[in-house]
Amino acid sequence: MIQKFKSTGILFYLLCFFLLFLLVGCQSEKETGIQPIQKHSQSLHKAAIPHSFLLNEVQAPVPIQKGQFNSINGWLNNDTIIYMTNVELGTNIYTYNIFTGETHLIMESEAPVSSVMASPSGNQVLIHSAPNSYEGIISIVDTKGKEILNKRISAFEIHFEWNPYDEDKILISSFTEGWDYSIYLLSIKDKTLDEIENKEPFVYWFAKDEIIYLNWSQNDLSLFAPLVKRNINEPNEKFLLNEIYYIKTIKDLLMTITVNSENSNEAEYTFFSKELERLASISVPHLTRFSDWLVPYFDFDQNHRFISLQPLFSTDADTYTNGFQLISFDIVNGDKKVIIDNMKNEPLSCAPSGDKCLYGFYFEKLINLETKTNIPLVKDY
Repeated sequence: MIQKFKSTGILFYLLCFFLLFLLVGCQSEKETGIQPIQKHSQSLHKAAIPHSFLLNEVQAPVPIQKGQFNSINGWLNNDTIIYMTNVELGTNIYTYNIFTGETHLIMESEAPVSSVMASPSGNQVLIHSAPNSYEGIISIVDTKGKEILNKRISAFEIHFEWNPYDEDKILISSFTEGWDYSIYLLSIKDKTLDEIENKEPFVYWFAKDEIIYLNWSQNDLSLFAPLVKRNINEPNEKFLLNEIYYIKTIKDLLMTITVNSENSNEAEYTFFSKELERLASISVPHLTRFSDWLVPYFDFDQNHRFISLQPLFSTDADTYTNGFQLISFDIVNGDKKVIIDNMKNEPLSCAPSGDKCLYGFYFEKLINLETKTNIPLVKDY
């Protein structure tokens, strides 16, 4: 009887030990097997979220691999910016994906670079370097840095307008130190730089072969001028609009600024189609200067949404200290929204998607327009 009890006890303890072993094994499997699967599932789910919703994961600050930070120079696409650094007497130019952190050197210039501009599609980059005060070098490269074109031009200052209807063409207005000017048409495909005649230096593309500009009077000091257009290959002008203060064009869109006819303390921004059909207008307070108005910084996204800074009220620009609102205006439905209050009037460059903008005189900050957050892109700047 005692022997039977001992045998039963041994079996009981063996059974307990076996059950304990199974429990420990299951727990170990739970910790080492199931958890990694959960983590992998979470990473897959996270990878499926569009980049525009992951601005809190912007890879910042921008890495400065060589030299000192000079400036950020706008967008190549929705995820990639262009920036440059000063290296000894020259400049290095990079592309940087703000989400993946990938950096690519696309050019090393022995001369200082004055400006960098991506083409409207983002497939090419224009680089203007200045070996001296009276000469400029214009280089066109692809997004990997392969040189497509290189031209020298006499100039103290240069203004560029890339044709959004035909990216083979770029208008170049070059200025001497005394502000005499010449206008050139650069053909990337033909590698030609031809001078064209025009009575105004600041011209904009209105169609594939049409330019548009304000026809300022040489004798009248008025704030307003008639808006005219002409074929780039023909001298005859065509009148479009009168009493215009400022214009800006992007593909299939014209913006004009003039005074509000019902309230002279406000500026009226009007948006037209390429066929000059009036699409929408918005009136905002304007700040006066000694001889003109201040036009606050603005930009457009690819859906023709107007993103701009505006003052709270009209007054003299030199005495205004109340900050600016960052607003968006939907040209299609006329919806205006205040995004952020109390900002400084500093340059804007918005991604094509319009959900984020570079901001600051060196584009050293990134604004998420959806979350209304401001992310510094450059360390200690």
